[in-house]
Amino acid sequence: MLTVVAHDTSLESSPTVPAGITTARLVLKGKAKRELVVHRVPAGTNLEELARGAAGRPEQWFHDWSFGGPSVPRDSMPDAAATLDLRPGRYLLVAYEVDRSGKPRADKFIWREVSVIAGAVLIPARFPVPDLTMKLKSGQIEVSGVVRTGQRVVQVENAGGRPHDVLIGRLKPGKTLDDVKKWDRDRTDPAPFIYVGGLTPMSSGFTAQTKLVLQTGVHVVLCTMRHGGERERDYQRGMLASFKVN
Repeated sequence: MLTVVAHDTSLESSPTVPAGITTARLVLKGKAKRELVVHRVPAGTNLEELARGAAGRPEQWFHDWSFGGPSVPRDSMPDAAATLDLRPGRYLLVAYEVDRSGKPRADKFIWREVSVIAGAVLIPARFPVPDLTMKLKSGQIEVSGVVRTGQRVVQVENAGGRPHDVLIGRLKPGKTLDDVKKWDRDRTDPAPFIYVGGLTPMSSGFTAQTKLVLQTGVHVVLCTMRHGGERERDYQRGMLASFKVN
């Protein structure tokens, strides 16, 4: 467990954590709501230079060595968590502030360093068996598994060629997947779903898990990232899917 406490102007955590399957837990102690990105520091990279590169949340910053992390906690929760496979090395923890709609404020972030230390024997990564698996591909999301209400393990695999995040919500009565596709996250229009949770951007080839409390109803999963000079976000271009919780 790597507990990261977010204050208004700083992050607090242990300076080191053992390598392997690690749950990164984000605890909010300040006034601002935040999400957390866990990013490995490439060899020979200046830490402060890497941190400055996170400003604006450019796609390129997430393209390599972004392991993802817990999205902003639900309104009724003080914390959120994501399970990651961390290899030995130096890591940068970046906590972006989010606005009232849950959208990250690209230039409002705090950060700190943490080192992942190898043990005497490096145990092969073994994630818990998930209840639900989401595979992100170029332009689509494949969802597999049958889930019932309660706390469930959701696994996200980025099999596409770009970095992707994941937002999961429960559709409001009368709303459909088409309503989500038409929803503009950049405006003040209310979302057609109730926010449940998610994962912050992860690079291609990475896998992460999160635990969510699911209620009965139709849920939607979407990627909210925008790539390059594209005007539309991924979900507006069709990268979204739905699943039912009984």
